Amino acid sequence: MLLGTQKKILYPLIAFLATTLITSLVVYYSYKSQLKYSSALFNNLAQQQTENLSQVLTSDLHFIGAGANFFHATKPENWGQFHLFAEELVSSSDTLIGLQWMQRVEKQSLPEYLDKVRQSYPDFQLYTVPKDGPKTSGYIMPNDEDIYVATDIYPLSEANLKLLGFYSSRLRFQLILDGIRATGEPNVSDKVRLLQDGLDRTLEKTGLLVYHPVFDGNSSERLIGVVVGVIRTTRYFEGLIERTASGQQMLVKVTDLGFDAEDDPILYVSEGWESEAGLQVSKKIALPNREWMIDFKLASRVTNNDRIVLRSIGFGGLVIACLLGYIVFLQVREKEHLSILLDERTEELQFLVNHDSLTGLLNRRAFSEKLDELTKGDACFALAAFDIDKFKTLNDSFGHVAGDEMLIHVANTVAESLPEADLLYRMGGDEFCILLKNTDPTALSEQLNAIGQRVASSYHQYDVHQIQCSLSIGAAVRTTESAEDILKKADTQLYRSKKAGRNRVTVAE
Repeated sequence: MLLGTQKKILYPLIAFLATTLITSLVVYYSYKSQLKYSSALFNNLAQQQTENLSQVLTSDLHFIGAGANFFHATKPENWGQFHLFAEELVSSSDTLIGLQWMQRVEKQSLPEYLDKVRQSYPDFQLYTVPKDGPKTSGYIMPNDEDIYVATDIYPLSEANLKLLGFYSSRLRFQLILDGIRATGEPNVSDKVRLLQDGLDRTLEKTGLLVYHPVFDGNSSERLIGVVVGVIRTTRYFEGLIERTASGQQMLVKVTDLGFDAEDDPILYVSEGWESEAGLQVSKKIALPNREWMIDFKLASRVTNNDRIVLRSIGFGGLVIACLLGYIVFLQVREKEHLSILLDERTEELQFLVNHDSLTGLLNRRAFSEKLDELTKGDACFALAAFDIDKFKTLNDSFGHVAGDEMLIHVANTVAESLPEADLLYRMGGDEFCILLKNTDPTALSEQLNAIGQRVASSYHQYDVHQIQCSLSIGAAVRTTESAEDILKKADTQLYRSKKAGRNRVTVAE
C-alpha cells in the first residue's frame, strides 16, 4: 500500500520535472534560432541601407565633378553661365544644397580680378575667417600665396551671396590643395559648420564640403580653381533610419575615420543610441580620401511578438508538464487505458511540432529541416516564396477571423494546384514557401503564374462578403547555393514582385 502511494507521488513528479526541463530547452533553442534569424535579416537591411547611402554619395560626387568639368571645358568668358548649369545639378540631388566656384587668384592679379568680378557683383569684397579668429577683410596671406576665392555660387540666396569673396587662409585648406594636386581626386571634408548658417561657432556642424579640382586644360598639374559642393549631411543619415519588418526602429551612428576628424568624429547619432543595447552591426563606406563607419542598432534582440511566442511555449510546456504528471498518476491506476490516451497525445504533439495549427500545412521548422537536407547534397530544386498582397488591409477591413479563414482558403487553393512531389509550407503570418521539382525557369514561371491566377480568380465567402486576394511570388532555382543563399534569392525576387506592383511572379535568372 505504501509503495503504491509512493509511486503515485514519485512518478508524476519525475514526469513533471522532465517535461519542464524539455520545455526549457525548447524555449532556449527557439530563442537562439529566432535570434539568428533576426540577426541575418538585420544584417541584410543594414547592408542594403549602407549601399543606398554609398550610391547617393557617389551620385553627389558625380554631380560636383560635372560642375568642375564645366570650368575645365568652358572658356573663362563663358563662366558666367555657371548658374544655368549648376541649377540642373543641384535640383537633381536631395542632399546637395549648393555649388560654389573658388577661382585661383595670384596676389598681383587681385586688383584686376576684383574689378572684373564687381562688374557682376558691385558689393563684392575679399574676406577670410582665420582659425579661432573673427571675419577679416582683405588679403592676409603671410607668404604671398595664391588664394582661392568664392567667385560664383548657386543658388544665389541671401545667405549664399554673403559667401562671395571668401577665401580660406587656414593650413587645413592648403593641405586639401596639396592632396588634390597629388592625386587629381576630389577631397571630402570632415563635418563642418556651414558659412551659410552663419559665423556663430556654437552652431551645430551639419555640413560637408567636397572639393573637386579644376585643372588647366593645357596642364594637368596647374590648378586654376576648385568647385566646392555643399552637402547637408543630416539629409543623408535621416534616410538610414527606418522600421524593420518586425516594427522595431533601427538606430544609426555614423563615425568619420578620416583625416582631421579626431576631435569630433561623430557625423550623426540617433536619439537614444547610448541607452539601447540590442543587436548591432557595423558597415564601412570608402570615400576618395576618407572612410565612414556606420553602426546600426536594433533596440531589442527579439521583438515583443517573439517574447510572447517564447512565453507561450514556456506556458504551454508547463501546462503539458502538469497534464503529463496527471496522466502518469492515472497510469498507476489504469495502465492499459492510460497507455492508449498517452499514445494519442504523443501523436498529437508530434503532429504539432512540424505542422501549422491553423492551415494544417508543414511549418517553418519542417521547412528548415527539409531545406538543410536538400542543400547538403547536390539536389537541384526550385524555391518559391509568396505572401498575400495587402493582408493587413484585409484583416483591418473584415477582422482577424476573416483573415484566418482567408489564410486557410489560400493554403487549400495553392495545395490543390501543386503536384504531390512539391511541398507547401506556412512560414508564419501570411508568408508561405514551396519546394518544387520544376527547375526550368520558364516552366517554373508558368506554373507559379497559374497558381497566382487561380488564387486571384477565386474568392472566399465570409458572412455576406466575397473576399478575394492576390499573391506576390518570388522564386529561384537552386544549383549549388546554401540554404541561406537560396532563401535569400527567393526573398529578393519576392521583394521585386512587390516593388513591381504585386500580384505577379518574379523568377531569378
